[in-house]
Amino acid sequence: MNKLLYYKPRIVNDVENYDLPGIKKFSHFFKIFAHDVVIVDRTKTIKVPVHTKILFPIPKFRLMSKTYEEICNERAIELLNKADTMKVSLCVFYSGGIDSTLVMVSLLKNATEEQKKNIVVLLSEESISENPNFYKEYIQGKLKVESSANFPYIVGTNALLVTGEHNDQLFGSDAVGNLMRIFGEEIINKPYDRNLFIKFFNTIENDIEMNTFYVDLFEKLCANAPVQIKTNFQFLWWINFSLKWQTVFMRVLVFTANRNVSKITPEYISTNYFTFYNTEDFQLWSMNNLDKRIKNTWSSYKWVCKDIIYEYTKDADYRDNKTKVGSLAKIMIGSGSYNFIDDAYHFYKELPVEEYYNEDNDFV
Repeated sequence: MNKLLYYKPRIVNDVENYDLPGIKKFSHFFKIFAHDVVIVDRTKTIKVPVHTKILFPIPKFRLMSKTYEEICNERAIELLNKADTMKVSLCVFYSGGIDSTLVMVSLLKNATEEQKKNIVVLLSEESISENPNFYKEYIQGKLKVESSANFPYIVGTNALLVTGEHNDQLFGSDAVGNLMRIFGEEIINKPYDRNLFIKFFNTIENDIEMNTFYVDLFEKLCANAPVQIKTNFQFLWWINFSLKWQTVFMRVLVFTANRNVSKITPEYISTNYFTFYNTEDFQLWSMNNLDKRIKNTWSSYKWVCKDIIYEYTKDADYRDNKTKVGSLAKIMIGSGSYNFIDDAYHFYKELPVEEYYNEDNDFV
């Protein structure tokens, strides 16, 4: 029986598998939340109909006083020094969005002139247009650049590869913006409203019975949080924080070029592949600072991050008006992908359902 680190939801939830107990009801999640989210529950509350292995259990909660900027600086120094020690290039995914811009700011603030020569920025035309001032001021002619379209051939090489993943899981969820657009910005910091979410999911997929089942399921998930989930915003944040963490770690790897797949091993993952915001300190900050993710408008989402960027760039327009844009999908268009990765980092295009199906699941 294979334990999976990653699975392609559309294949697992194919109608041909609906006769397997739980699969049809499981498929509804991907309609109301996100079609490509690989559910791996870090709280071990929800048993899905797929045998999975959890790579990143939620850290045990404890009080922590570090600021977000301090944690960003520590992470940047760690990665810069690691690239130095390994004597390899530090390749950084850059989209121009808030997450990757903060990664670049953190690296540039803490890098020596020699270390800056070792940074390679993986970007696209969209990266430049999303944050043109930053590109012109801090990247163009100052740092090495390479097309982000080449990333499948960089994964698995000696380079130290860094993405800006996991910041969304720390700060909230894309679904926050949709909820605010439908029900008004003032709804987000109000006390958790069960009926609101049944209505919300029903605007996406009209099935009250199924959506009620999922709200029940998510309430169980929130009941197992180490912090009290009090608001509508926190409800969506905890779903994202606990269920989606592994997806965003794995999703770059599935596009690895065929010639490099054999090089993706547990050792490679621990030494060469990093998501910038994937540390215990970042997660503890998120759980300790429930009031520092959004104020009362969608443009204030990730205001802590934008304030740090502003202190470096003095770009008030970016600070005040920049909103979340899904950037990763743009660089993956046209790239082939694998559909399954097991816990030994074996990559598969196809895998018989009987090799991963878990009949002991909560969707029966």
